[in-house]
Amino acid sequence: MQWLTEETGWILPEESGPWTDAGLGCGDRISPAALLRLGTGLAGAASRCMIGTAPDSDFARAAALTAAGAAAAAGAGVILVPDCVPAELRTASAAGECGAVLYADETGLRLYAGGLLPLTKRQSEALEQAAAARELPAAGRSEYGTISDGRSLRLLCSRAIIERLPEQLPVRAEFNTASERLRLMMTRLCRGGSGESLTVQLSADGRRASVYTLRSGWIFYEKLLLMLCAAYLRRGEDVALPYWLPRTAERMAAESGRRILRYASLSDGSDADARALAARQGFTLDGTVLAADFLRILAEEEPDLNRWAASLPPCFTVRRILRTERSLDAAAGCGTFLHTEQTPEGLRASDARGEALLHPSRSGRSVSMLVEAASMEAATELAGDIAAALAGSAGRMNAEFGIN
Repeated sequence: MQWLTEETGWILPEESGPWTDAGLGCGDRISPAALLRLGTGLAGAASRCMIGTAPDSDFARAAALTAAGAAAAAGAGVILVPDCVPAELRTASAAGECGAVLYADETGLRLYAGGLLPLTKRQSEALEQAAAARELPAAGRSEYGTISDGRSLRLLCSRAIIERLPEQLPVRAEFNTASERLRLMMTRLCRGGSGESLTVQLSADGRRASVYTLRSGWIFYEKLLLMLCAAYLRRGEDVALPYWLPRTAERMAAESGRRILRYASLSDGSDADARALAARQGFTLDGTVLAADFLRILAEEEPDLNRWAASLPPCFTVRRILRTERSLDAAAGCGTFLHTEQTPEGLRASDARGEALLHPSRSGRSVSMLVEAASMEAATELAGDIAAALAGSAGRMNAEFGIN
């Protein structure tokens, strides 16, 4: 994801990909010229694009129409889906065979690959190339693309959720979210049910979900993903997960004789199988699918929520953003006391206490750190040791370059 500003077009944020939910700037900072470049970049990222807009947002509609016109002028086929939530674009973009997705709301713009997967490296480069262009695209093309109305595709989202829900809900499900459209849709689809009350908390864009009951307390997003992963593995299925989800999943898969396929942000294409599987399974990309799958498994396979949660291996995580004034070599900083290996999403470092994934920012001036261990004490200790090692590495580089 990139930020858009009136002065400079796209600016890469300090942390990108799965590490933040930052979008593309806010409405009063996006110029018409930047939107035209964005549309041209979309056409370079995919020959068929989908652009969705949030309900009741004049900015979103104007931004979407401007970007759609530029994408069509650059030769792309564009499908406009007005008054929707991102969850609806996941199924809609798959049905429309769209390789890139843009979503506009009052807070800004967000870019995805088709199915709401992370952008690939090639797509990101196409967007960056368009953003860096000194002049707007020349007019006078002999072949233009198309703009079509895709509002009917919104219905596919409800159908996909219904297909995943059990015939009889095992709980009385309630939904909380900042998106009124999303809340009404999920409440309508999940009417009925009996037994204890269960609250599903959805993020405003519908991408993440957590659940709460009086007996279990809060089960937050990351643990909920691992619970779904365990259920899929027990059924004898492989599972596709993003790199940032804890490696505990690999240990669970080994016990089941199955595989975890990992997909990355800014993929180079080597994770095509993982991306295809993630698009089919859906629960790592869409909180509404996660909630529907959770309710189905709770009804048909794991009626005791506390037992289901307790069946996971112990896994505690610590996340930190480490800042530095100079680019640093994380491998050099951690290699003195940890085993390290490179992954498509950054450096993985481990010892007997646990392991960490270190994701460098585009600027090289910060590192996102995810540490996991079998206890919170071990995770906290390992995170502190890594932070100290990286700070020492940065200090040595600062001294070398004469920086105080």
